Amino acid sequence: MSGRLVLVIGGSGSGKSAYAEKFLLAQAGQRAVYLAAMEGAGEEARQRIARHRAMRAAHGAAAGRAFVTIERPVDIGGAAVLPGDDVLLEDLGNLLANELWAPGGAGAGAEERILAGVRALLERAGLLVIVSSDVFRDGLAYDAETAAYIRQLGALHCALATMAEQVVEVVCGLPVPGGGLPGRA
Repeated sequence: MSGRLVLVIGGSGSGKSAYAEKFLLAQAGQRAVYLAAMEGAGEEARQRIARHRAMRAAHGAAAGRAFVTIERPVDIGGAAVLPGDDVLLEDLGNLLANELWAPGGAGAGAEERILAGVRALLERAGLLVIVSSDVFRDGLAYDAETAAYIRQLGALHCALATMAEQVVEVVCGLPVPGGGLPGRA
């Protein structure tokens, strides 16, 4: 792997996406790529996608750069990322859900396909910033399928944290270096 990996984690509405976009745009590099994993199934999803598009445009304008958006709901390793691109993957939770349950997804091999895809992106990208949700602290009991999804997302967080040069938890719009992981900066 030649590229740098940064993992950005936060709860819903924490500001993690805005932080990740600004962080990536501030890096000196060639092309800023927004690798979008969310599919617009349903009105709520379409509204979230529209909000993220507007936020990307505003952050790009403020930084004097623009994102090139690549929609890739599964198999991120096959995304049209060029050598030296700076890539923001939004978001790991959507990607995992797509790999598990969407047509063309890897099903039971979702975690392995995602990690292989990250490694493939890191071979080409100068910087890869992955955004993911903290869904682990609500204390609720879930059905078996949802609990399995949460465990898989946690396993991906752990695997990516070991690969990352930096893990950042975003709380109330503020970055907390280390993401609550001992020994990380």
